[in-house]
Amino acid sequence: MATILDKSFAPNQKTIKYLGRDFNQFKANLIEFAKNYYSNTYKDFNDASPGMMYIDMASYVGDVLSFYTDYQFKETMMGYAEERRNVINLAGYLGYIPRPSRPSVGTLDVYQLVPASGSAGQYPDIRYALRIEEGMQATSTNRTSYITTDIVDFSINTVESPTSSSVYSYNGAGEPDFYLLTKSVEIFSGQIVKNQVYVSSTFTPNLQISLTDNNIIKIVSVVDDQNNTWYQVDYLAQNLVLLPVENNQLNFEQFYNYKSSVPSIMRYLRTNRRFSIKVDENNITTLQFGPANENVPEEVVVPNSSLLGAGFSNLNKFNLTLDPTSFVRSSAYGISPVGTTLTITYIVGGGISSNTNSNTITTISNINITELQSYTTGEIDLVNLIKSSIKVNNSTPTLGGNDQETIYDIKNNALSNFSSQDRLVTKEDYISKVFSMPSQYGSVAKVYVTTESDLNTKNATYVKGLLDQNNNVIVDQSQMNFRKINMDGNNQFGVNLYMLAYDENKNLTQINDALSYNLKTYLSQYRCITDRINIIDGFIINIGVKFSILTYSNNNKQEVLSNCISAVKNFFNIDQWQFSQPINLSQLQLEIANVSGVQSVASLEVVNLTIDDGNYSIYQYDISSATKNNIVYPPIDPAVFEIKFLDTDIQGRCVS
Repeated sequence: MATILDKSFAPNQKTIKYLGRDFNQFKANLIEFAKNYYSNTYKDFNDASPGMMYIDMASYVGDVLSFYTDYQFKETMMGYAEERRNVINLAGYLGYIPRPSRPSVGTLDVYQLVPASGSAGQYPDIRYALRIEEGMQATSTNRTSYITTDIVDFSINTVESPTSSSVYSYNGAGEPDFYLLTKSVEIFSGQIVKNQVYVSSTFTPNLQISLTDNNIIKIVSVVDDQNNTWYQVDYLAQNLVLLPVENNQLNFEQFYNYKSSVPSIMRYLRTNRRFSIKVDENNITTLQFGPANENVPEEVVVPNSSLLGAGFSNLNKFNLTLDPTSFVRSSAYGISPVGTTLTITYIVGGGISSNTNSNTITTISNINITELQSYTTGEIDLVNLIKSSIKVNNSTPTLGGNDQETIYDIKNNALSNFSSQDRLVTKEDYISKVFSMPSQYGSVAKVYVTTESDLNTKNATYVKGLLDQNNNVIVDQSQMNFRKINMDGNNQFGVNLYMLAYDENKNLTQINDALSYNLKTYLSQYRCITDRINIIDGFIINIGVKFSILTYSNNNKQEVLSNCISAVKNFFNIDQWQFSQPINLSQLQLEIANVSGVQSVASLEVVNLTIDDGNYSIYQYDISSATKNNIVYPPIDPAVFEIKFLDTDIQGRCVS
């Protein structure tokens, strides 16, 4: 770039103005330049003169160059980029891969028949319950294909995976002979496609394979002809892959008792056979493999300086050409397939057209059924009848399907993805990660994140455990069912995660060992190396509600009382209660008073129920001392208030 100098020091230096940015400014500056330095050579600045033609042409070129310089600079900034290709590339730098299309999602009801069992056929025979593997395909009336996201196991009936039953038919004696079992499973629109790609025997580092379909939702699997599986990762430097292992007695004897709530145990597989994906502006999905050859030893790490030329033993080798990028060609970034045929299975679909109305997905196009036990020869016909009885239907519409992301969507999603960094930093990060763990590894119902320094113990009320005869707190750890898992770290002020789960009756309970193990494994990949995470059982405070009401004389007292009990049940719906949430007695009183027929609420009391009162939590809490200004404040210990038995722990009466 030319430098502007003071003419008193350099009289022959010409002054150049750099402020011109468009055609008119360039032209004016060139005319002024000609008048200042070529006044004796050229004086005709009429628009029709030949000299002005050259000034106009120079201004035209300058204007075009200035425009593209500004345009290219603008396209390098996410906030101002307008070309889809540039926005996608910038999103890739921020770790976000745009989706070609978005599938519609919904819930599919799956049905099967089972024979009745018992002396009078009073319950279904679960021995004939079937298991439908993940990936069952169903088709709607408009020929849109949908795929199930989870296993449908009719033998499991838990809060996370409930199974309902109803009488389907009766025999001649009027007794049930068949029951209809119903389960629900999440589905998304898409069609499974298999594509075989031959890879040359000539090694190609960083091999890229572009797939022909342009609306690929998900890569299901990549398998070579040696039956080796290649795993998708977010980036090639990621050498650990999340791998679910079925929780059965053969694989995990210590966790097998929790199979119903934790069907899979989390494992991480360290592998060099991995690939990442990218999507271009035409929605073409490309698989990107690693830079190394399969023959590179596993112990080679990056950088591998020996590949850069170190170790030459004689001068004759110094005339060899060295590749400055060769030091990254190690298996640390994965390997590329060589001389094989890859079978790539992926899902194509999505878009606005994939949204469908209720009761339209009724046809099963592909299903894989597993029998949960062996049957005798005489039962084969019955089992075949049961298999043929499997039906599906979507009782609600499928929603969410949309075409490719707009440029605006890509920008916002990329910035959101970058800000999170997929790391555990804030309390919200921890809560989000715990709840985002795939359901096949178990589900957490409540979570509370804190540090030791956050627990202000001054003038605090604590949860008490069992009391002995002298009113002293029993601190036996086994009796209190207290669990802490220390995830290795050096920070003595670690993060405490208090958690609770649901049991089969949707009552709060402590998390089991299998769920704890999966949580520890899942969170370990996101936590900072210096952080320590303690997974701790939260406290459950079981309560009961006693109230009395005065009704209007022209109302049915029992009906009004029943409606009031229903209002209290809705108020204490466990889905609405979290750790350290206070009980607003004034709000509860208002909910009861708003019931039609209630003249006034005569009394309202919340009492603590413990193991001494029945099958309740062992923890005691002084509710009367914790009640101020008609609000029951929670203890300093992270705890959740719960009415365990809604039908018996809520007691109401009418007074006159």
